[in-house]
Amino acid sequence: MANGKKAKQWMTTTEATSYLGVSSKTMARLIRDGVVKTHDHPLDRRKKLVRFADITRLKEAADRAAA
Repeated sequence: MANGKKAKQWMTTTEATSYLGVSSKTMARLIRDGVVKTHDHPLDRRKKLVRFADITRLKEAADRAAA
């Protein structure tokens, strides 16, 4: 972790939707189909979290496929 800063490990599904540039319907489908695995938010039962690394890998794969 560079400069003593903690790397981001988790993001909400809303943040992931924005990061990937997809609609909320598409994100829901990715979750339903098991492409994206969610985890319960420890402090807010209404929110789901996804691993930042998983979303980054998904975006990189999509970018490679589009190239």
